[in-house]
Amino acid sequence: MQLGVGTLIAVVAAVALLAVSGETGVWRIAVLVGFAVALGTLSAVLLSPATRRAPQASAPRPAAPDADQPGPATAARQPAYAHQSH
Repeated sequence: MQLGVGTLIAVVAAVALLAVSGETGVWRIAVLVGFAVALGTLSAVLLSPATRRAPQASAPRPAAPDADQPGPATAARQPAYAHQSH
């Protein structure tokens, strides 16, 4: 699939570059086609699964908090000062 995507991008880029530039010289056309092929190759490499970052394994979960110690969600709901508690 990456080869097909890279080829498609290279062909589209070559056609677009040749259409926009209007070049007629053989060497200039060769440079534009070479640039399009390089663009297609780069896009195929960047779209490949090997270059994508693999999902990282989740970090181990901390042990369950003790019943007498409030967890972070409970601590956030407690008032800032003890004398203001209900």
